[in-house]
Amino acid sequence: MAEFWTIEGIDGAGKSHLLSRLATTASFQVTALRKDAPPHTGNAWLDRRLAQIHDLTWGYDHAEPVWNYPANYWLHSLAAWYALFYHAHVAPALDQKSPVVVDGWYFKHQARMTLSGDDRLVVQAEGVFSALPQPDRVVLLTTPAEVATTRRAETSKPSEHGAFTTKKATTSPATFTDYQTRTAHALEKLLSAHPAPVHALHSTADDKDLLSLLRREVNA
Repeated sequence: MAEFWTIEGIDGAGKSHLLSRLATTASFQVTALRKDAPPHTGNAWLDRRLAQIHDLTWGYDHAEPVWNYPANYWLHSLAAWYALFYHAHVAPALDQKSPVVVDGWYFKHQARMTLSGDDRLVVQAEGVFSALPQPDRVVLLTTPAEVATTRRAETSKPSEHGAFTTKKATTSPATFTDYQTRTAHALEKLLSAHPAPVHALHSTADDKDLLSLLRREVNA
C-alpha cells in the first residue's frame, strides 16, 4: 500500500521549498502536494470550500488580532481543513499506489498549542488532531531557528512570533528566533511520541536527499 509522508519543521525550515523541488525533479512516481497550492480536484464545489477554509485560517489580514479568538476555534478550524484536504487530495493519490508527500501536517500547530500553558487546550488538541488521518512517515527538517529567521525576516507573521501565546503582535527577529526555538523543541518532543518513523534531514538537505530517502524506505 502507498505511504503518506509529511515534511515537518518550524516556520522557515524549508518545507515548501523542498517539496516544490521534489515535485519538479522526482525520477520515480511520487505525488508531491503543497498545501498552499494544491491541484484542482475537478470538483469545483470541493475546491472552493477548501480555498475558503484555507483563506479564513491562513489568508487573513495580518492586522487582524486573530489571537484574541478562542483557541478551540482555531483548533477545530485547522482540523476541518486538514480533514478535507486529506479527503480531496491525499486519499485519492494514495489510491494510485504512489507515495504522497505533503509539506507539513498538523504537528507544528499542536506543538504551538503545547506552549500555550493551557492544559485543557493541550488535551483537546491531542484528541482532535489524533482523530485526523496520520502519516506513515515523517521527515523532520532540523533547521536552526537562527537560519529560519534569516529566511523569514521580511515576511514573518505575528503568529510566527508567538502572538497566540503572548497576545501581542510583535515582529522583531529576536522574538521570531525565540519562539521558533521553543516550537522546535516542542515539535521534536511531539514527534518522538508519534508512532510514525521520523527521518531527520539537515537544513542543507535538498530534493536529492529527500528522493534518496523516499527510494530507500519505499523499496525497503
